[in-house]
Amino acid sequence: MKSTDLGIFLHRISYSNTSLIISFYTQKSGLKKFIFKGGKKKAHNLFPMALSELSYYDRKESDLLQLTAADPAFPTDFQFDPIKGTIAFFMAEVIRKVVHVNEQDLAMFRFLENAVHTLNDSSESHLIPVFFMIDLAEWLGVQPFIENEAYEHFNLDEGRYEGVVRNQFTIVSGEVADVIKSHILGKEIKQLSKQQRVAALEVMIDYFRIHVPGFGHIDAYEIIKEVLA
Repeated sequence: MKSTDLGIFLHRISYSNTSLIISFYTQKSGLKKFIFKGGKKKAHNLFPMALSELSYYDRKESDLLQLTAADPAFPTDFQFDPIKGTIAFFMAEVIRKVVHVNEQDLAMFRFLENAVHTLNDSSESHLIPVFFMIDLAEWLGVQPFIENEAYEHFNLDEGRYEGVVRNQFTIVSGEVADVIKSHILGKEIKQLSKQQRVAALEVMIDYFRIHVPGFGHIDAYEIIKEVLA
């Protein structure tokens, strides 16, 4: 039986001379993998974080669904911008590291869909990677806890802001801790220096490694760091 869905493209690998195995985060079923026969000739619209209208069939002999079409759900141009395109690769890799459930999570899908629109529409994309990770931490249930706005020290190990430095923990203080705290509290941040952007992203990646099992190494990090700098 033919089915349809909306999906955010995350990753693809070669399956044969002509076919691909493709991963999408879908509206109806969460994370799903598809075999796309002849996909190497048809996949010109597939770019990380692109939102697609999917048509597919179930395959009784396999957990892989059979994708027959993946058409753009709305026009985007971020894939033609070298900075936004690099950010899209980074975001898609982060999502693959943290989302493993193949069940519907409509709230998570809407969050990711909104991230796609933000990336596409933003005129200042350099701030997107770190803000995306801070917001994603909330959706994953690991957002840093702020008991008191006056607390200045971000304890990465404990996942909270504290008023004093405890030497046995990994602590971040100063401008970078203030940037992360301000975004969590919903305060507007218009500008960050190159150094602040890179440092804040490094802190959030380290934070995810502590609090998200299996997060590990991000292949796109070295490239995104150059883009932010």
